[in-house]
Amino acid sequence: MVKRILLLVILLYTFPLLAQEPTIKWGPAIQHDARNLNQLQVLGIGPGNSLYTVYTENNLLTLERYDQQYQRTWAVAIAPLSPDGKRADTEALVLLNNQVYLISSVTEKYRKIIYAQQIDANGNYMPTIHELATTLAQTIVHTKAKGPRLLLVLQQQTEPQQTIVASYYGSFKSQWSVTLPIKGEITEMHLEDNGTTFILSKLPATNSPESAFYLYRFGGRNGRTSVQAIGSTAQRPLQAKMAATNGDLVIAGVTTPAPFVASLFPEPTGTFYYRFPKGRFRNYQLRYDPIDSLFLHNYKAYKPDGDHSQRLRRMQLQHLLPLTNNKMVLLGEVYAIDNNRPIPTHHTDDILVVAFDENGRAIYTTSANKHQSGSVRQVRLGSYIATTVQDSVKLLYLDFEYNYNEQNEIIMASPRAVLKEPVIVTIAPPNGKSTVKPLRNTHTGRHQQFYLIPTSAYKINRSEFIVIGSGIRYYRIGRLRF
Repeated sequence: MVKRILLLVILLYTFPLLAQEPTIKWGPAIQHDARNLNQLQVLGIGPGNSLYTVYTENNLLTLERYDQQYQRTWAVAIAPLSPDGKRADTEALVLLNNQVYLISSVTEKYRKIIYAQQIDANGNYMPTIHELATTLAQTIVHTKAKGPRLLLVLQQQTEPQQTIVASYYGSFKSQWSVTLPIKGEITEMHLEDNGTTFILSKLPATNSPESAFYLYRFGGRNGRTSVQAIGSTAQRPLQAKMAATNGDLVIAGVTTPAPFVASLFPEPTGTFYYRFPKGRFRNYQLRYDPIDSLFLHNYKAYKPDGDHSQRLRRMQLQHLLPLTNNKMVLLGEVYAIDNNRPIPTHHTDDILVVAFDENGRAIYTTSANKHQSGSVRQVRLGSYIATTVQDSVKLLYLDFEYNYNEQNEIIMASPRAVLKEPVIVTIAPPNGKSTVKPLRNTHTGRHQQFYLIPTSAYKINRSEFIVIGSGIRYYRIGRLRF
């Protein structure tokens, strides 16, 4: 009896630990020849828990559908036409209510006409082609879709450089359309369930530091517009990320002293944080802080390079994720090039991690080293999966430099012997201490000759991702659960 109770206690203690380890359930093998699977991206979830992907090769797009077991059912080339049969240009593929729509355009002498056409669940082009808008010929088209809502942004590149922001609902029923001069380059867009829209734009480096970015808000009912400059007289924001959390909107990023010339890619020396309660610009919270000097000192001491030890000049912000209690975490990947070898070596070694409390104060600043390097074709920015579990940050990537023994201790390995199994890094409060653990239950790695491709991961929610793995002349699609 005592043994049974002891066994039950051990199982109850062990099961939660096992549940915390990410698992991947893979679909069947899908044969392919010479596909660059970094170019296979998940578009979204279709009806019946099916899946749509887009494969890009030589500027040609192929839309593919997979059933709920992740077996490919069909593939169709994307070749849009106008209503009168003219060749059109592909602008975007979007999912509205789990249905695929092709957004295309035809450019005539002085104008560009924007169209939408459904591709049904069998891969057929539906005959009805909707005309959405007409604008100037030199116009950049941006789209954002969520549920039954489509946001269409047409940013004109010639005078008068107006931007049309239009919201559609259901069968392309126009809700509202606003024309205004959006300044700078649109970097991010966010669409809420009620139709409220946020657009973040970055201005040229010659602009004043107090308006390095602009945030535009459009009301969901009528498109009523509000504008907020992002910047300060003392610190110039260099990069910014936008995220919604608990009904609020947060903009956070990195800064450099205002006198520095942004076009010269100065090294970030600080952080900034804006929180807009319920997405409104009244009574917003704002904070600018220097990056932790002790972290920078220790980080650079062990990261010598040929760029005057300014590794963070090549950092690219990629994620702004929510933690519990209105905290946020900002993630950026550091990119470097080693030209001292016969073939230039590209490094995506480090992930910079800054956690903020609800007031924008940095709780901790740390980094995780991915040990990834190779030719430009082998290495991709974003070659990791990031999510949060309560107050902890979870990073999943392939370690190119080390192997791990049965006790999860690091052992050195030659490049030919690297297993390239995924590792999971947990960065935990209160000081950002990290732990690294190899994932041996993903059925990937050198022994299986089957490798995870983190750049192709598609986030369903915080705990689930669609992932792609590559084998010899085949690939699999799977579901990763944290």
